[in-house]
Parts: sequence; structure tokens; C-alpha cells
Amino acid sequence: MSLARQQDPDTAAYDDPEIVLRVKKSRHVGLIIRTRQHKRMMELLDRYVTRFNQDFTAVIPAEERVEQHL
Repeated sequence: MSLARQQDPDTAAYDDPEIVLRVKKSRHVGLIIRTRQHKRMMELLDRYVTRFNQDFTAVIPAEERVEQHL
């Protein structure tokens, strides 16, 4: 799950058969995968982390608070 740059991110290009759920939440992207093979799960997660960062991820800087500067 990641915060997304897009209002409704399109995950159609993610088409592995292990995907069992696509998270539908505004400005978020996420996939639930299911496999009995640990190696395959790790392979998908490693690949998806890289792709999510390229395709969707947005970063919002933390708000500064006065207490941080005391």
C-alpha cells in the first residue's frame, strides 16, 4: 500500500495471477497477493516496490512544529 500521485491509480499493468485484491481508495494504491511459495511472494514484492515507486508513490513532507526547534 502506498500514497499515490494519482486520484485513482490504474493497476491494470499489474497482472500477475497471484493478485487477489486491488485496493480502491482515493490517492492510494495497493495490491493483495496470495501464493504458497515464499520465494515467489518475495520476488513479487521486490518487483512491486520498485514499480510502485516509479508508477505511483507520492511523498508528503512532515509538517514542521514549533516544538521541533526548541
